[in-house]
Order: sequence, then C-alpha cells, then structure tokens
Amino acid sequence: MKIELLGSMRMPNQSVRIMRAALDEAGVNPLPLLAKAGIAAAEADDPQGEVSGLQELRFQEVFAGATRDIPGLWFHTGMRYRLMTYGPLGLAVLSAGTVHDGLKVLVAFQALTYSLLQYRLYDENGALAGMEADDSNVAPDLREFCLVRSLGSATTFLKDMRQPFPLARIESSVSPRSDGIDYAAELGVPVEFGAPATRWVFQPGAADLALPMASPLLEQTYQQLCARLIDEAQVSDDMVGRLYSLLVRSSRGFPSAAQAAAELAVSERTLHRRLAKQNLGFGDVLDQVREQRACYLLDRSHLSVEAIGEMLGFAETASFSRAFKRWTGVSPIKFRQRPR
Repeated sequence: MKIELLGSMRMPNQSVRIMRAALDEAGVNPLPLLAKAGIAAAEADDPQGEVSGLQELRFQEVFAGATRDIPGLWFHTGMRYRLMTYGPLGLAVLSAGTVHDGLKVLVAFQALTYSLLQYRLYDENGALAGMEADDSNVAPDLREFCLVRSLGSATTFLKDMRQPFPLARIESSVSPRSDGIDYAAELGVPVEFGAPATRWVFQPGAADLALPMASPLLEQTYQQLCARLIDEAQVSDDMVGRLYSLLVRSSRGFPSAAQAAAELAVSERTLHRRLAKQNLGFGDVLDQVREQRACYLLDRSHLSVEAIGEMLGFAETASFSRAFKRWTGVSPIKFRQRPR
C-alpha cells in the first residue's frame, strides 16, 4: 500500500480474510475488530469483496493491537499471503521472464500490496544481491507487526515465484524473538534478528534464474492492468491518505484543520469537502492517529498519562481519558495495567 493513495485505493479483501481467519483460529472474535475498521462482516466474507486502503490499514491496526501478545501469530499470519493473494500483481510477477524481472514488477507496482513497507532491490558488485524493506513510512506502533508479518509474507512471495528460491539468508531489524518459533526451520534459511536493515539476501546468480510460468504476452497484459489500477487511484481523491501521512509525521502535537490544509496546499473548506466525500471529518482522521500514538506511548514509554495527553494535544487529562475510553473501551490506566 502507498500512504498517499489510501483514501482512493480499492483492493481485494483477501488480506482482511486472511487476518480474520487467523483471529478465528486464535479464539479472538473478529466482529468487533471489523466494525472498528468500518468493514461489514458481509464484506469480509465475500470472496470477491473489496475494501478501501484506509479500511485495510485500520484492520491491520486493530488486528495488531488485539494479537500483540499471542506468540507467533503475526509471523504465521504472514505465511498465509500466497503470491496469488495479490491478484493482478501476483499474476504479473509470475508471468515475468526471470527472478530479476519478476521483482522489478513487484517494486514498480508495490502500491497494490497490503504492506506499508516499501521494498527495493539492491546490487553488490553490479549484480542483484537481494531485496530490502524500508519501514520509514510505518507508524511506530505498527512497525513490529509489519516487519514480523513480512518475514512470512515476503518469504512466501519469493518462494511462490519459483521453487526452490535462491535465498542465502534473511536479516531482520526487529529485536531477537522470544516467541518459541524456530524461524530458520520454518523458513528454510538462516534468520538474523537485530540487523541494521531488513533484507532478503539472495544467492549468487539468483537474478538470471528463469521463472517457470514466464509468458511475455501475459506479463504485458497483467502489467497494463496493474498500471491502470494505480492510475485510477491516483486520479481519484487522495486527500485522506495525504492528511493521514501528514498527521503520522507530526512529531509533537498535531496541526489544526486550517494548518493541515495549508500544509496540503488547499483551502480549509476544500479539505473538509474532500474528506466529506469519503464520509470522514478531520476529527475522524485525527482521532485515528491519536489513538495509534496513545496506545504506542502507553505500551512503550514510562511517560505519565498526563504527559501523553499533553503530547497528543489535549488541554486536560480528563479529556484525554474520555477520548481514550471512547476509542478502546478502557481508560489509559487500565490499558497500561492490562496483562501483556
């Protein structure tokens, strides 16, 4: 996914269906989480259904929050993302001529994936050496979820391209895991945690290996379809995604609607009008980002509830507590004290 296109992107509901199945198997009721993401149960059940980019992102957020303490669930959920889960993008990759060609298709059209991670290919000594994931666009409270899930999803993506895929090792920037999973055994390659960056390191000569389903005609057809899907999203109203990106990047406090409009180079009236087209108000998007940051700070810092409320722009601690209970159903203190 691409943050700038979240407000206008429509995508298959396959990722939502994968996460829902994982919740069912873990004994977690998915219906309240779907509702919180604005997704009707019928939309999630429909094999041909679609969701918006914002709904997909919101469901990832509530999924990560609800399953943070279930060992291994994020990783095993990622392993359910088969190449065909990505629709036209998966078909375009499969029909490419070589490993390098297929991965160039992935990078070119990664806005059609379900991940906020941005993938790029990197070379060493003039040859393709591997694939790297950039998490700089991921909100802090989603970073670990995205990176752990990618261990399963991106590795499965590569192995679905061809078997065996010439992986040498995986380097992950997340901290060493204590969830009892033998990642090397499950993925079939050595896995190094605590690395400077997240990378899938290829064996020499990987780039030129042929893909078994290569078809120039199909590759052209599916690449054109991918390009059209992205073009349609880009010409649609992407104001929600741009606003979300602006608010996520706010380091302390948040801009007002007027200030945000100025940053986005539109009038305040235009901002409200274009948000209304998505059935949203400025406060809706702001609350979503505030909730993310509040949960992250309560979980990962020793800041007082008063200090967190002030950082989030609340004039009074009581106002922050009321808002947090409206978002999560519990007070900030009870959220922080819950078993983890």
